[in-house]
Amino acid sequence: MITDSRAADPTRDTLAKALGVAVDRIDPAPVEGRVHRHWRLAGGLLVRVPRMSHLGLSPRRNLTYAVEAFRRMAPSEAVPRLHRVLRVSPALPWGALVVDEVAGTPPGLPQDLPAMGRALAAVHRLAVPVRRVPFVDPADPLAYLLTVARDQLEPVQDRLDAPARRILTAEMDWAAALIAGAPGRPAPSLVAADTHPGNFRIRADGSAVLLDVERPVYDSAAVDLAHASLPTSLAWDPSIAGSAGRGDIVAFHRAWRQEVPQSLADAVRPWLIAYRRLIWLRTTSWACAWAARNDLSAALASADQATSGLARRLARFVDPAMMEEARAGWTGGQAFSGEELIP
Repeated sequence: MITDSRAADPTRDTLAKALGVAVDRIDPAPVEGRVHRHWRLAGGLLVRVPRMSHLGLSPRRNLTYAVEAFRRMAPSEAVPRLHRVLRVSPALPWGALVVDEVAGTPPGLPQDLPAMGRALAAVHRLAVPVRRVPFVDPADPLAYLLTVARDQLEPVQDRLDAPARRILTAEMDWAAALIAGAPGRPAPSLVAADTHPGNFRIRADGSAVLLDVERPVYDSAAVDLAHASLPTSLAWDPSIAGSAGRGDIVAFHRAWRQEVPQSLADAVRPWLIAYRRLIWLRTTSWACAWAARNDLSAALASADQATSGLARRLARFVDPAMMEEARAGWTGGQAFSGEELIP
C-alpha cells in the first residue's frame, strides 16, 4: 500500500519557519522526486520532505521509521548524515528530515558497480540487534516476498498477456517449492531494500553513498545485492548511463565480498540466486500489475516526461523477451552460481 499526499507539499516559507531560518537560506527551486520533495539548505544540507509511505504507514510512523533508518545506518558512513527532524504538524503533514546533501554524480555503468558493492558491504556488516522494531522483520522472508508478488498480480491476472502470465506463474511455482523445502530463515542483515543504481551517488574520491534509506528491512544481504544488479534495476533510472555484462555483475559481488566477514559471505552465498529470482519476481509483478491497470500506450504517448519515461521502462520490464533475458541469469546454461559471484 502507498499513501500519497502531494497536495500537502510545503512551501519554502513554511520550511523556513519550521527550521527557524531566514527564507533566503533555502534554495528557491525544490528538487522533485516521486517519493520526496527536496529543498537545498545553506551549509551543504538538504531538507527531505516525504510525500508518501511505501509501507502504508501513517505520517508519524513513516517519519519514525525514516529517522531510525538514518540513525542505524550512520555507522556505515555510506549514507547521508541526519542533522535534524521536523515533526509532523499541520504545516508539515509528513514532517521532514535535514540530511547532508551528497556532492557527487550518478553512478556510471559498469565502472561504479564495485563502489556500490563496497557501500552496501558497509551497511550489511553492521551488527544486527536483538530488538529490531520498528523495521519490517519477517519471520519467513521468502514467503513474504512471494506474498508481495501474489498480492500485486492477483487483482490483474485476467488482464495479463498470456506469455507474461506463463512466465510469472512458473516463477511463483518455483518460489512456492523453494519455500516448502527451505531449511530455515536466511541469516538477516540490515538491508536498505531500495538499492538500484539511481539511488547512489559517487563522490569525488570514488566512494558511493546510498541516498534513500527510509524503508530498510531485516533480511538477507542478498536482497540488496540482487536489487542493485538485476537487469530491471540497472535499467530503472534514466540518469544512469551505460550497461553491465556478466563480468561486471561478478565484479560487483566480489567487491562486496572483499569488505565483509567470511561468516557473512558464507551465510549469503547459498541464497544469492534465490533472491535474484525473488526480487526480480517482486519488481516484475509490480510492473505487470501497473501495465495491466493502466493504458500503457497512452502513457507512452504522454506529454508528461515523467509519465512517458516510466511507461517506457515498464514496457521493457513486461516484454516477455526481456523477462526471459533476465531469467537467463538463473535458468539454462548461462545461469550464475553463488560460488561464481561470491567465491
